[in-house]
Amino acid sequence: GLAAKAALASACDVITATPEASLGRGGPAMIEGGGLGVVAPQDVGPMPVQVPNGVVDVPVPDEAAAVAAARQYLSYFGPPAAGPADHVDQRALRHLLPENRVRSYDVRPVIATLCDTGSVLELRAAFGVGIITALARIGGHPVGLLASNSRHLGGAIDGDAADKATAFL
Repeated sequence: GLAAKAALASACDVITATPEASLGRGGPAMIEGGGLGVVAPQDVGPMPVQVPNGVVDVPVPDEAAAVAAARQYLSYFGPPAAGPADHVDQRALRHLLPENRVRSYDVRPVIATLCDTGSVLELRAAFGVGIITALARIGGHPVGLLASNSRHLGGAIDGDAADKATAFL
């Protein structure tokens, strides 16, 4: 049932979900029994609610993408990638970082430039948007990244961002 899936998910380090997935602790019968009305199963824990609330780490469009995301996630826990790492020309950073240090900028292209090509897996992107959390590779070595997002609240850390950063660490 619904609650069993949510209980299993709560024991996971990373949750990947497709748009039609749902995660809820109580099913329609429990909701109705509690006097909260009749609710259809697909309306309990829908992804448009769970993703921005930080319940899902990696929302994906379909099951094939979920498998690819799971493989990518697991790849960070093995040995460093063999051979030379492919990466973007680091001189691009000159144009990604503003000369004026008090100007905001999009940190995601900076992260993508610093890391090996295609290696960044951002976690909980729609939750706690003041902090960016990601797994990636630099020079073939797996790394965890925590970056302040200066485009949200001027880089200040709010409660959701603090929760996200703490869970990541």
